[in-house]
Amino acid sequence: MKESNLQSKYVLMIDPTPGGWVYGFPKALPRHAVGGSGTDLFVLSSFDLTKWVVAEGYPEEQFQHYRLFVQEVDDIDEQYKATGNFLSE
Repeated sequence: MKESNLQSKYVLMIDPTPGGWVYGFPKALPRHAVGGSGTDLFVLSSFDLTKWVVAEGYPEEQFQHYRLFVQEVDDIDEQYKATGNFLSE
C-alpha cells in the first residue's frame, strides 16, 4: 500500500500489433508526445506516432493497429523513460 504523501506517476504506453513484443514493445511514449495528466493521458496531434514507432524498431509496413494504455510506474527519468515493472498484473 502506498503512503498518501507519495504521488503516483503515470506514462502512456503503446503496444503495436501484431507482434509488438518481438520489437521490444510495449514502450512508454516520450514526454513531448503526451498531453494530459495523471491517468488521463493522450497522444498529442502534433506528434508523428508512426515515425516514432518505426524509429523504435517496429516495421513500418506492419504498423496499422496498436493499443494505448496508461501505466503506473515507479519513477520517470528526464527523457520520460519509465522505470519499474510495466507488466505486473
